[in-house]
Parts: sequence; structure tokens; C-alpha cells
Amino acid sequence: MPKPILELSTGGAGTASANGDSRRSPLAELVSNNLRAKGMRQVDFCRQAGFDQGLLSKILSSVVNTLNVETALKLAEGLGLPPAVVFEAIGKKDVDELLRRFYCKSHRSDVGTASQP
Repeated sequence: MPKPILELSTGGAGTASANGDSRRSPLAELVSNNLRAKGMRQVDFCRQAGFDQGLLSKILSSVVNTLNVETALKLAEGLGLPPAVVFEAIGKKDVDELLRRFYCKSHRSDVGTASQP
């Protein structure tokens, strides 16, 4: 009888599953490598960046391999990386490009106008 496989996420390559597959997601590799390079523990990073420690643990174990925009930006800021790097690791490079286009247009239209409270 084959072992049941519990898929933890809907990612492609790099998705961990309950069958003992230990490959890590690109996001997990990115975060792990950056924390190691900075000599930081999870708890220290979370305190400094204001990042949720439970979510960071899930990222590092490849249980979570996609993030919403706000969380991706917060992670990038905490790691000192350009947001494009994090968006690429979660397979959302197009979101970074969309945000850049939006804010460039928004910035051009705001030039010379007073901001409202």
C-alpha cells in the first residue's frame, strides 16, 4: 500500500511534503542563506525586523513558500535585500514590476501637488 502524501503547499520544485522530501523552496534558501551570512538567529531577526517568528519558521521549513505583498516587503526590508529578490524567490517577479510601474506613475502625478491629510 503506497504511503499517503500530505502536500504542504502548492509550489512546484522545492516543495516539502510529508513523504520525507527535504528539498527547500527558493524562499527558504534565500532567507536561510541571508540569516546565516548575517550571523542572525530567527528570534533575533524577528525582533529586529518586527517579523512573525511562526511565519519565519514556516518559511525556513518550506511549509510556506509564497507571501502577500506586505509580508514580502517586510521580509526584504528586514534582510536588507531589494524587494525584487524576495518577489523572485516566491515566483511573483511580476508583482515587483507592477509596483514599480504604479509608484513611478504615482510619483510623477504627485509632483507639484500638495498631499492631503
